[in-house]
Amino acid sequence: MERISKQVNFVEEIEKLKKVTRFNRTMDGRFENSAEHSWQAAFVSSLFQEYYPKKLDMEKVMLMLLLHDLGEIYAGDTWVFDEKGKAFSHSNEEKSIEKSLGMLPTDQYQSMKKLWLEFETGDSAVAKYARVIDALVPLINHFIVSEDGYNPNNISSEMVLKKKKFIEEESPELWELTKELIQLSKKKGLYL
Repeated sequence: MERISKQVNFVEEIEKLKKVTRFNRTMDGRFENSAEHSWQAAFVSSLFQEYYPKKLDMEKVMLMLLLHDLGEIYAGDTWVFDEKGKAFSHSNEEKSIEKSLGMLPTDQYQSMKKLWLEFETGDSAVAKYARVIDALVPLINHFIVSEDGYNPNNISSEMVLKKKKFIEEESPELWELTKELIQLSKKKGLYL
């Protein structure tokens, strides 16, 4: 019973991810939470896998995407254009992930921590693909959900292209999608 009790406590712990607000909006106008983003990224990864040139363990990709933002429970979400915050986000999220994953039985803690670190370093095809999806989902959401002219931070299309440039090395099709979404978003007034 000790093992299952730890797992149940972890289920309670991950409920907290639903309270972490991100910078993207939802169709009803509110800001999405990190749990919603993780769920959507995991789902989208199954849709776009055909555009990734390498064979992937999709169960691992999906678990990685469900897990990748757990460090935000205590560290919060760092906006992609917050350069100061990005300098500390990995270490802050690692402390947070230790606290959350530390509730699990040792074997599950070790495998999930390893998977989280793999995503963070982007050292495998699985992690690279997961990072592509993590970068694409907010771009798609921003285009679909944001009202014309919504650009409160004066973000330029060049800034977005620079942040998403790594996608070009991973998938020609998904890079074309990225560039198209950025151009359409610019026409909509979402980027300068």
